[in-house]
Amino acid sequence: MRASPPSTRAGAGFSLLEVVLALGLFTMAAVSLVGALNDIGRYTADSVRESWVTEKLRSTLIEVGKNPRLEEMRVSFDPDASGTFVSVEVERFEARSVKGENLPNLYRIKAVVARKRPGGHEEVLGEAETLRYLPMFQQQ
Repeated sequence: MRASPPSTRAGAGFSLLEVVLALGLFTMAAVSLVGALNDIGRYTADSVRESWVTEKLRSTLIEVGKNPRLEEMRVSFDPDASGTFVSVEVERFEARSVKGENLPNLYRIKAVVARKRPGGHEEVLGEAETLRYLPMFQQQ
């Protein structure tokens, strides 16, 4: 009796199936990784933009608030290359003490960072306000 060699054709199907499954799993992992990297990039860009807006608001409030001749006004600064601009509003702030006395020389300073959108709409990116006691920065 003659022994027949083992059939190579029966094992070939399993090898092909294993390769296809491995490629499928690798593809799923790669797509998930690309999605995660995309999310990280978006969150980083949002964080940088938010930090920029916060710093712009802070520096504007400091700059306007330290003016020794502060008066009621509304100012809008020129937009930058991206169309982002800062508006400042200064108005008197009426406040009373616990005893009912009027507290004079208080001003409310409000800064708004906005961006012009297509169609003429404005998108507010951030706003902040502070109170300022006028004699604090006046020289004696």
